[in-house]
Amino acid sequence: IYSKAKVCRPNEPTKCLMYEPGIINLFAKSRNYSELLWAWKGWRDAIGPKVRTDWERIIEIENIGARENNYTDEGAAWRTNYQVSNLRGKVEKLWAQLRPFYLQLHSYVRYKLKQEYGDHVNLTGPIPAHLLGEIWAMSWLNIYNITKPYPNVNAFQVDEGMKDMNYTTHDMFVLADNFYQSMGLPAMPDNFWKYSMFTRPKNRSVVCYASASDMGHDKQGNEDVRIKMCAVVNANYLYTVHHEMGHCQYYLAYNEAQPPEFRAGANNGFHEAIGDTAALSVINPTHLKKLGILKPVDAENKHQQNINFLLRRALEKVAFFPFSISLEFWRWDVFSGKITNQHLNAGWWENKLKYQGIYPPVERTEHDFDPASKYHVTSGTPYIRYFIAHILEFQLYETLCKLSGHKGPLHLCDFQGSKVAGRHFRKMLEMGNSKHWEDILRKLSGSCHMDAGSTLRFFKPLTQWLKQISYCHKWFYRKWWFTLSRGYPYRLYFDSKKVARFLRSYQYNLDKWRRIDGLATFARETNITKHNTAVHTKTSLEFTKWLLKKQKIAAKFSLRGLSCDQTRMIKSIRKSSSCKEPALRKEKVRKRNRITAIYSKAKVCRPNEPTKCLMYEPGIINLFAKSRNYGELLWAWKGWRDAIGPKVRTDWERIIEIENIGARENGYTDEGAYWRTNYQIRNLREQVEKMWAQLRPLYLQLHSYVRYKLKQEYGDHVNLTGPIPAHLLGEIWAMSWLNIYNLTKPYPNVNAFQVDEGLKEMNYTTHDMFVLADNFYQSMGLPAMPDNFWKYSMFTRPKNRSVVCYASAWNMGHDKQGNEDVRVKMCAVVNANYLYTVHHEMGHCQYYLAYNEAQPPEFRAGANNGFHEAIGDTAALSVINPTHLKKLGILKPVDAETKHQQNINFLLRRALEKVAFFPFSISLEFWRWDVFSGKITNQHLNAGWWENKLKYQGIYPPVERTEHDFDPASKYHVTSGTPYIRYFIAQVLEFQFYEILCKLSGHKGPLHLCDFQGSKVAGRHFRKMLEMGNSKHWEDILQKLSGSCHVDAGSTLRFFKPLTQWLVKENKRLGNKIGW
Repeated sequence: IYSKAKVCRPNEPTKCLMYEPGIINLFAKSRNYSELLWAWKGWRDAIGPKVRTDWERIIEIENIGARENNYTDEGAAWRTNYQVSNLRGKVEKLWAQLRPFYLQLHSYVRYKLKQEYGDHVNLTGPIPAHLLGEIWAMSWLNIYNITKPYPNVNAFQVDEGMKDMNYTTHDMFVLADNFYQSMGLPAMPDNFWKYSMFTRPKNRSVVCYASASDMGHDKQGNEDVRIKMCAVVNANYLYTVHHEMGHCQYYLAYNEAQPPEFRAGANNGFHEAIGDTAALSVINPTHLKKLGILKPVDAENKHQQNINFLLRRALEKVAFFPFSISLEFWRWDVFSGKITNQHLNAGWWENKLKYQGIYPPVERTEHDFDPASKYHVTSGTPYIRYFIAHILEFQLYETLCKLSGHKGPLHLCDFQGSKVAGRHFRKMLEMGNSKHWEDILRKLSGSCHMDAGSTLRFFKPLTQWLKQISYCHKWFYRKWWFTLSRGYPYRLYFDSKKVARFLRSYQYNLDKWRRIDGLATFARETNITKHNTAVHTKTSLEFTKWLLKKQKIAAKFSLRGLSCDQTRMIKSIRKSSSCKEPALRKEKVRKRNRITAIYSKAKVCRPNEPTKCLMYEPGIINLFAKSRNYGELLWAWKGWRDAIGPKVRTDWERIIEIENIGARENGYTDEGAYWRTNYQIRNLREQVEKMWAQLRPLYLQLHSYVRYKLKQEYGDHVNLTGPIPAHLLGEIWAMSWLNIYNLTKPYPNVNAFQVDEGLKEMNYTTHDMFVLADNFYQSMGLPAMPDNFWKYSMFTRPKNRSVVCYASAWNMGHDKQGNEDVRVKMCAVVNANYLYTVHHEMGHCQYYLAYNEAQPPEFRAGANNGFHEAIGDTAALSVINPTHLKKLGILKPVDAETKHQQNINFLLRRALEKVAFFPFSISLEFWRWDVFSGKITNQHLNAGWWENKLKYQGIYPPVERTEHDFDPASKYHVTSGTPYIRYFIAQVLEFQFYEILCKLSGHKGPLHLCDFQGSKVAGRHFRKMLEMGNSKHWEDILQKLSGSCHVDAGSTLRFFKPLTQWLVKENKRLGNKIGW
């Protein structure tokens, strides 16, 4: 029944496939989900139900015979071949060695299959059993082209090479014979060539499954060993030919050396291992290049070739380990009665799930008998031999490689031609089973124990690569998350349909609510009145109420059986830190509105002159940009903090308390922990600290140089070996030191960056700056800003009304007519700082436009919050740049002799803005995380703030500050409750993005002089990344653009490399102390 089984097309009874070559070829080549499913189910249906009753009776008879011969069952009789106690326990130990590697492979393959088959594959679950390139999922070799790590490196074009060299099936057998002879082993006898079946004969039914046979000697006394297979010319059969001829070599050796009783393998696993050991040396880049079947690859691609080769080998070898034990452990449990006849199929699939992490793509019941689809189950052939053989082949291979004198990576060893290795190999073969197999193993390898160490050493480079790539993509889950139940997968599919309906409704309404809430918030921030505040409060509370309602519904859904996108969406909807108590939510909104209003209306008034007051924009900004009067700066610095901090502290503390209540109600330790989940990585703080450790040496050099220059300006107010007074750095928060550029300019006589003057000379208006930014993005192939942008944005501070000036971008989705609606809000003036800010905020808008078009509402967000901030800054690095500004005519070219000085001036100016910001951002957010966690208590809020400022920034308050003060509130993001670590991550990312876009644009030369304006190639890659929104893990999205999944400060350091070198020399020349 098995040998004649066919799978016929529905309603086409003449169009049928047998196992060889039809089904083999279909699974090797087809990527049609339904077609594979048809063949997978059809093959099982053609055999299982027809043989089950007979098979059950055979098991019964075999158990009767086993017990009559004093075995507990037939499985116990089979295990005696290995002459060890607790064989199952030993196999489990070997599997425990291999399982971590298999899990990495499984996760990587599952990810690749997800890319191929979409929602048919769930990234957190087992794999559908019919998608792995083979009818049994025993070998995954046929999906190599889907999973190939480096698609452009042709590491294993064996089939093509053999075709080019006009190989026939007979040639493959000659090649194998020559291989064994090269090691001093005997040639195949005449009977081998006379009686073997190499290919499928026509017009008769045969069992094609490849096998070797020992016929002893014919009547004339000639050796008679043979093989049977239906070979075709390809890499798979080249391997199989060497494997089966290995059996024949074993036969010849022990037939000559041993009496008939000992003419057998040391154990059944040995027999399978012999040919595989040789085949490892043959199906190997080193050997195949010798034969001319493979062409050498470029030296630069050698690592990629090795990874491709090892992945291909792992798909065959490593995937097999759990397949083999899932089969044999099932059969042993059937023999023992642990699995009864009423649960044969269920037990089979439980093992498949447990060991292989696969599941049936359609419902299977006890009417089916899927184990019978495997020849060895139907024929009653013990199978644990193949698991043991795979362990032994690597062990034997490593030993023969050492004997042949091989040096280098194990997977590149070819021991062809080594008579030393051949002599030791032949001696082991001659022993047959005349000794205990452990003694025979020790004779060759020096160890009597089977061990998976050789396997792991063979695959070590691949293991390292898989770990790296799985860390990037977060693929690695140690357990598949569901067990099989009757009715699977239909029950889960029904849940999936309900989830799909819920998500469609949710996304439609989410779009509407986001617009309603966004319009109310924008109206309030561009016109702070009691009415607008009341509308905003009401809308915000209603939106939150709606979200909470949907979160409760989403929490009821099981994630089992959902697609990856559905799972990601449901998890995102569930994610919340809002309090369950409506009164607390309402209290938080009101208090937040009150303290942000205090912030937005804050003024600093001259002593005894209450009408002469400065608001933050433009008054305080301008004062810190221009004044060098120590006392005046101190007045404004202290006044700003006094105007906000004490007035908001009580409300702010209560808001933190409410936020922590909500976070804990939703399963987070505190609100800071909830914020950090946006980044989906463990120990975000540690990761940020590592990046800061990369950047800190540059910052220390900058701090030391700036302190020296401030000492020259302010004399005894500055200590050359201590921290810097916080009000002297050109900005109210010491966040950016850009405004003290003129004090710190390395080469004062080189006008490298007179952007404000250039803009003024060219009569730029604020509107012109926005047009300039729009043109920049369009030059890269990105879309123009829509009409609503120009209609509704707030570019400058309006007269006669209070507004929140802090620059921001807004995504309003689409208006009633379906037109795109993105906006910005700021109080811009014409200068270099705002030219930068305009490009930054328009970058947010480009992100909105891209993912609004490409993604469903739930994925319309930055890959993480840092990404959103980085996008515009990436463009701005290309704009606020001597190369670009000279193109625009804003900057005049400098004399060629002063080019180095110009570069240093430019980089120092950029460092005052960018490098100075890094410690500012982490000092703020680390402080806030510690407040959320309770490490910093309400009694030490201000002290904790200044401890962080000293530790990270090396600054201190110029006047005494106490717990009556609340200086953190002087920063808008603290008052408004906006997470801030995004800005640190954004600044690291912007240099990373900038460097890759520069490479894509073809830039050559120093990184800091790159301008990618006009590069459609760079723009196309940039847009693709923007369109992904947060539909994937941010590290996947980062890798898509940059080739690396890690946020790394290396690009930042390369950008500033010329300045770093200059600062080190200058500080040494001046005798400046590094640090405080």
